Amino acid sequence: MARQKQQQFADFDKIDTTDLSNDERLKMLYIEAVRRGFWHNDTGRALDFFSLAEKALKEDKQGTPGKLFYALIKNKNLKYVTDEMERAAGKRLPSGDRQELVDRAADLTLTARPVPEETQNALYGRDIGYHHGIMAQCFMPQKEMPIETREWQVDHGRASLMIEAGRVADTSERHAFRKTHLPSGAKARLIMPYIIGYAVQRNTRTIDMGRNLYRFMQQLGVPVSGQNGKELTRQVENIAAASFILGGWEEDRVMTRYARVASELSFWIEKKPDQGALWRPEMELSVEFFDAIKERRVPVDMGHLMKLGKSPRRMDLYCWLSYRLPRIRRGRGVTIKLRDLQPIFAPEITRPQDFKRRLANDLKAIAAVYPDFRLTLEKDALRLEKSPPPVPPKLIQLI
Repeated sequence: MARQKQQQFADFDKIDTTDLSNDERLKMLYIEAVRRGFWHNDTGRALDFFSLAEKALKEDKQGTPGKLFYALIKNKNLKYVTDEMERAAGKRLPSGDRQELVDRAADLTLTARPVPEETQNALYGRDIGYHHGIMAQCFMPQKEMPIETREWQVDHGRASLMIEAGRVADTSERHAFRKTHLPSGAKARLIMPYIIGYAVQRNTRTIDMGRNLYRFMQQLGVPVSGQNGKELTRQVENIAAASFILGGWEEDRVMTRYARVASELSFWIEKKPDQGALWRPEMELSVEFFDAIKERRVPVDMGHLMKLGKSPRRMDLYCWLSYRLPRIRRGRGVTIKLRDLQPIFAPEITRPQDFKRRLANDLKAIAAVYPDFRLTLEKDALRLEKSPPPVPPKLIQLI
């Protein structure tokens, strides 16, 4: 029976009103979308899927809501899903039913075609983010810098990153612009690959940061609390306002790229008596930044970053290893002196023995998250060997 229903929805462009309005038929569409790689499989994305069905049913003007729905899920366009649509979707798919649906979609024994293990992992809620190649070698400040510090520069090999802090329109005072800090810390390190991943996967410069703060924090795996919410908001502003200068020195040329992350940041604030203030931010990436991330980017597993989220240094080290190790030629290991790594990953540490001890602990924590990095900590150096990337190339083709 399950296979018959699955075959019934083999042609997504033939979806009709009955498919969208019947809960069980819509669930089968969700399962098939997950298996085709159209849609990530987790409880939040399941609700989004039903919300887009509500949008298609309510807004179709041509009598063909299925075609609108197909376009929405293909482009993952949640931009204009309203709170009313989400509430209606929530009634059709209560929280308990969402997990059951996710489990059904993850049961790949129902499909007639074999699915590799890495693809199964991707379909079962694995979120992939991206960094620009230079930003996987040169990093934002680990701790918040004073507001008076307006520039930050990191040099690594042939690459350099300079960040300049900016300003935003003050949400509490009309006609006023206030200075933002340099983006820093663990939350900025979650927000940046999330933003780039959203843009890459959907081929869009318009980044929906979540229809409210609670939802956005859930997406990033950040514990929900008032303090976390304020810090998340600040780092979104810091990133949006900042200018990034990327430098690269090669044998035959020197490259300089100027890129402000966002060309626009909007905070839609709606206050309702029963819900309080709704946080509805939307970021429009600048053309320069969008072009930069299309040309040179490094995939990272957002789940890994979340597990390392208590230590910005470990997050940076993980991203660097994700970038560096797969690029080493097979049989041609690389040895890097610890004195060259210390200014990048632990600028506050001065004694070499302290850095080595800290690095050893960091590498153990990263190995617990992703054990396939091949490296050895030697007396005064780090030995790197070619390693498989945390995000296999096959998964990148799915998104």
